[in-house]
Amino acid sequence: MAKVIAPFLIKGTLDDINFVITADGENYARMKGKTGVTAEQFKNNPIFDRIRNQSQEFGQCAKKASVFRQLASRFNSQAKDGSVAGRTNKLLFEILQEDTTHLQGERTLIAGLKTSDGKEALLLFESNKLRPLAHVLKIKEKCNPEKQTVTLIDFTANQDLDWPVEATHVHLCAATANWDFENDTFDTCYSTEIILDKESEKQTIVLTTGKPIGNHLHLTFLFIGFAKQERKKHKILHRKNNTATLIAHHTPLNNKLSQLKEKIILQK
Repeated sequence: MAKVIAPFLIKGTLDDINFVITADGENYARMKGKTGVTAEQFKNNPIFDRIRNQSQEFGQCAKKASVFRQLASRFNSQAKDGSVAGRTNKLLFEILQEDTTHLQGERTLIAGLKTSDGKEALLLFESNKLRPLAHVLKIKEKCNPEKQTVTLIDFTANQDLDWPVEATHVHLCAATANWDFENDTFDTCYSTEIILDKESEKQTIVLTTGKPIGNHLHLTFLFIGFAKQERKKHKILHRKNNTATLIAHHTPLNNKLSQLKEKIILQK
């Protein structure tokens, strides 16, 4: 680096020379350094193996995350925060790491989701982390994923929910999704939406969905959306006030049997 001695200061780039002015007012000239890595270097240099492997694994998670976010799209459109995409990618990448049968760079999300720990990691994923279910619902829901039902026993709306100030009504709904994560397809069934005003009497709420097409991984979602009455209509509040949570998973029996057969064949 050379010092510039002139009656004026020079700043900028001329051909391969950068002119810089330091904090104390000194003027210097220096050659532009070669920065960055070529595509060929990144592909062939073993020093980048770990980065390449992680990038490959994270890429497959990001692809399946876009499908995962559609499983209960009706709920997500009304209960979501700005970090949901990044949190979904992160969650699925953590599940991918449950694949202990392959080396890094060869691990798959499919293998991770087939493990019990991988499925458990999905539970209580919140579409809106600002309003988690544990904060909004003050009683414990009862879920029977095999019968596609969610029950709130002796539910008193005014006492058992954390209400936004402007809310006058609550919308309760459940969904059951069949997620074929190997083929990136799904089918989702929604329950009838139950609407209660804030002063509703104590009652038992049962939300029942149809059985989705397919016997892969069944996931149960619970939606709690708050609304404000405007004349004869209920206007759902902004999605930051509402809750959509994955509360249960279930693998239908015939799919479990096929997985057991595959495991026996592999052991042989």
